Amino acid sequence: MDGVIRSVWAENFDAESQVLHQVAPHAQHVALNVQYPGCVVVHSNGRHHRDLTAEERYEVIRANVAFLKPLQVGIAVLTVDGQRFAWEFNLRGFDVDEDARDPKSIDYLADCGVDFNRLPRDGIDGSKLRCLLRDSGLLKARPSWATFTGAYHVAYFVTIMSGKKLPDSVDAFMEMVRELVGPLYDVKRLAREHDGSCVGALSNVVKKLAVVPPGEEISKSKPAGTGSMLALLAFETLKEKLGTDTEKYRHELCGLQAI
Repeated sequence: MDGVIRSVWAENFDAESQVLHQVAPHAQHVALNVQYPGCVVVHSNGRHHRDLTAEERYEVIRANVAFLKPLQVGIAVLTVDGQRFAWEFNLRGFDVDEDARDPKSIDYLADCGVDFNRLPRDGIDGSKLRCLLRDSGLLKARPSWATFTGAYHVAYFVTIMSGKKLPDSVDAFMEMVRELVGPLYDVKRLAREHDGSCVGALSNVVKKLAVVPPGEEISKSKPAGTGSMLALLAFETLKEKLGTDTEKYRHELCGLQAI
């Protein structure tokens, strides 16, 4: 799968921007994955995330997103003529020695190949990515969007695209999401509805759905790009299997309204 993930840094940003400009107006489905340096804020009442209300979960998400910096944004696109593309945008701004982080998450991402030494030097400014996605026609195409366990992915994406902090309430946040990307679906929620045993990590879900050929190993490298492509493949399959029932779960994000 690595061969179809386009890794984007400052040096090839302009060239990849041209490709995205050609693809974006024809987008039918888009999948999103954002890699970030873990979570460092928990709710003050000490309860587990699954035992919180949606508003309480949002308080934790909002605090972490305000405190931490995104590392990579993965965007995978299915066009109306059936072509698939995926980009992994490496962002500038995170200093692994100075910025807030969860050490376990950093170790995991380093093992996946995230180059923390290169990010500050060769990464892309978030403002440039925001302008690219707005100007490319991707948002105007109004495709269906998908993510997996999407609360944090979508929250970081909203901050990148708005250049602002997240709003105070869940309702205001979801209104921003609807205005920004339109129809949005969480693959984890759809998978559980399709088959109660279709649970766990994204790698488990895509294997259960057989969207990856039997025996093909799922690469850990390029985590944001690979995550977005796997979410896209899973979404295509689940949308076909669930049919009109897919619409029941629009804008229901795992980690926020659902677990």
